[in-house]
Amino acid sequence: MLTRFLKKHGWRYIPGFVFLLVSSYITTLAPIALGRAIDAMDMDVALISQHQVYRQALYIILIAVGVFVTRYTWRYFIIGNSRYLENFLREELFVKLENLPISYLSKQRSGDLMAYAVNDVGAVRMTFGQVVAMSVSGLSTAVMAVYSMVTQVDPQLTLLALLPVPVAVFIILKLGGIVRRKFRHVQSLFSELSGEVNETIMGVQVIKSFAKEEERLDEFSDISKMMYDANVNLADTSSMIWPSISVVFGLCYAIGLIVGGHMVLSGRLTLGALVTFNGSLLLVQQPVMSLGRIINMLQRGLASYKRLQIILEQPGIPEEEMQDAKAPVESDVEVRHLTFRYPGTENNALNDISLHLSRGATLGVVGPTGSGKTTLMHLLLKMYDVPVGSIYLGSTDITKIPAKTVRERAGFVPQDGFLFSASIRDNIKFYQPGATDEDMIRAARLASVHDDIAAFPDGYDTQVGERGTHLSGGQKQRIALARALIRDPQLLILDDTLSAVDNQTEQQILSHLADYYNGKTTVIVSHRLSAVRHAQEILFIKDGQIAERGTHEQLMAQGGLYARMYYRQAEGGDCDEKE
Repeated sequence: MLTRFLKKHGWRYIPGFVFLLVSSYITTLAPIALGRAIDAMDMDVALISQHQVYRQALYIILIAVGVFVTRYTWRYFIIGNSRYLENFLREELFVKLENLPISYLSKQRSGDLMAYAVNDVGAVRMTFGQVVAMSVSGLSTAVMAVYSMVTQVDPQLTLLALLPVPVAVFIILKLGGIVRRKFRHVQSLFSELSGEVNETIMGVQVIKSFAKEEERLDEFSDISKMMYDANVNLADTSSMIWPSISVVFGLCYAIGLIVGGHMVLSGRLTLGALVTFNGSLLLVQQPVMSLGRIINMLQRGLASYKRLQIILEQPGIPEEEMQDAKAPVESDVEVRHLTFRYPGTENNALNDISLHLSRGATLGVVGPTGSGKTTLMHLLLKMYDVPVGSIYLGSTDITKIPAKTVRERAGFVPQDGFLFSASIRDNIKFYQPGATDEDMIRAARLASVHDDIAAFPDGYDTQVGERGTHLSGGQKQRIALARALIRDPQLLILDDTLSAVDNQTEQQILSHLADYYNGKTTVIVSHRLSAVRHAQEILFIKDGQIAERGTHEQLMAQGGLYARMYYRQAEGGDCDEKE
């Protein structure tokens, strides 16, 4: 993952580190210049050289300008490169989420997936930006400052003043480990809270319809209180680090002042050298004070990077490229003894399913809820890893055809009729961005939704709202159907698409499709048997197996499951077959 990024943008770190080291060196010159200025003034007034004082003042100004220029430059390269990395990771994650199989995504909470893109990517960016910069800058500045203290002041004084520093490092490492554990707990609660908010927003209509606002608020408040307590607990521990380090370095300054003061009084050290020493000690203090933050951010970044690696390394559906994958998709569809089980489950969702759907024919698939109808449709679209030798498009095993190729030449309309938060125009043209308005209107007429749209004040520019909340269930389904029809698919799969429309509208839509899709392949999954009466073959699936098959007339003559369901629906009874 990082290899490709570093190959393209890694060179930016080289000038960044060069200017960072130069900046660290220039920073250590400031205490020396200040000390020399103090020494120039630490004499009889008559002997003070104003020229030398002015020269040191000019040095300090030049040092400030040099620090400004070099710090700006290294931040531009290093911090700027971390923003490139952030953008790279977000795009990689988004592409991966789009290409992950439904079997994996269905097991993930939406809050966790959102946390990947928000929290984890941000933490990795901080690690490869600020953490790297702070580490290199702090280490180089501290080493150069200690070198300056030894060479410009006194080695013995330096050793004595720095004796407490290991204690500060120990405190940081000890408290840093506790902070990391508490942060991981906060991170897990954040994912849970994000998921709760997302579910509430997505299910707001259900919550309001059952008047469950108070119960939902109580659940949210419980999680929010847990996150508050965890954050306060984390802050309590984190707040101990800075004061503890301040106490330790206060001891360092005290040692420097006492020992250094005696050296000044005894003439072994100038006052300016002591000022230089204290200024350099401050440069050592700053990196040590930042050590806890660096370790904390580093651990967060590494933990987030591992989380991202897990999802980015998830295998997709194996595909083999073909020289010409288009022809098989336009040919017959054949299913041979298909048996399928969802990953992590014990029972088969489909058992020994076999069928042959000729090009241009219509297949009806009916049966009780949970019988495996939708699973079969998902496998025809390679939404899951299809067993080898089970599904053929023409004479080609579907596993040999890229999933994208299959889906580009198919039109799938699920029952929920998901719509994007955009205009009706954008939703219908989603599959075909270059489609004309005439194509859009023709598809809407085929789906029997044009008149509804024309009645809206803004027509096709009407905003549908989040997941189509501004529309009725039937309107959403028909707009979703128009979205599939506008691409003129070779294979049209309707998965209980017309469940939310009345019988008259359903028959009108089916009549339109029969005329328009003459010679093209259609699969209709429905609980309503009236939707599949005209199909050349009807499969009645129960418990993952084909219980009955034939035309409408043949199945009615058998007087079995299909016929009983048909009579019950004709009488206005339950759609599902029960025993």
